[in-house]
Amino acid sequence: MATRTEKRESEADTQAFIPPRSPLRVMKLLEELAGEPRGLPAVRLLERMDLPKTSLVSLLRALEEARYVVKHKGLYQLGEAALRLSSLISVSFPFPHSVHDLLMDLMTRCNETAMLATLSEDGQAAVYVDKVECQRAIRFAGFIGARRPLYCTAIGKALLAFQDEAFIKHYLKYNKFEPFGPDTITDRGKLEREIEKIRKEGVSVAIEEMAEGIGVYASPVFDGLGTVRAAVSVAAPAQRARAMSEEYSQEVKSIARQMSLLLGWKPNGDTPDE
Repeated sequence: MATRTEKRESEADTQAFIPPRSPLRVMKLLEELAGEPRGLPAVRLLERMDLPKTSLVSLLRALEEARYVVKHKGLYQLGEAALRLSSLISVSFPFPHSVHDLLMDLMTRCNETAMLATLSEDGQAAVYVDKVECQRAIRFAGFIGARRPLYCTAIGKALLAFQDEAFIKHYLKYNKFEPFGPDTITDRGKLEREIEKIRKEGVSVAIEEMAEGIGVYASPVFDGLGTVRAAVSVAAPAQRARAMSEEYSQEVKSIARQMSLLLGWKPNGDTPDE
């Protein structure tokens, strides 16, 4: 057990610590350029970085010499060294491993099973690629690799709703919507309206659509190109799912947003709640 003196010293160390500005400025600058593949002029970087001009010039010069930044036709862009670093990071933390901690956070916040799914290769189903199961006596249990229909699962509808218009029209026209649970949507018009609602609100809900007694909330996860990369969900017994509607909706949207940002997505006003 720490003594009072040790505690005071620890608190003093914490209060005295001020992170060095230069490394943080480097990372901030690289992050700004990563979000602008075509490059940025120095004047725009000055606005975004909120630095004295001399400091920015020195920082850019050092990064140019190390090939982390290049200047082309008056625009600063990421250089080969930065791209190599990005590639190494991607290999070290591949998807879905890169967002697993956030999936764990979702499970902890809701104390319900959290799942992550991507679109199947044939475009007809959601496929679970990761999960974190809660420890409640009565809980949802899924397994990695399982396929689930797009039209009657929350995670499937979240994936479907954010595909391009041609994909959605083709899916609605050529698929049969058979009932699985008591509240499965089988009418094309109703499903189309449900998709519009999901696109507007950013959250998909399916309570007793796939199976009796199960309720799920899901939200889309976007990548750096702004396309839907996956969907994340929280699943619970139907009674709890109905009772916790607002809380589960907000939590799953929050985690989906954090996952999207981690994958390089940048808010631009075209996505829900932006």
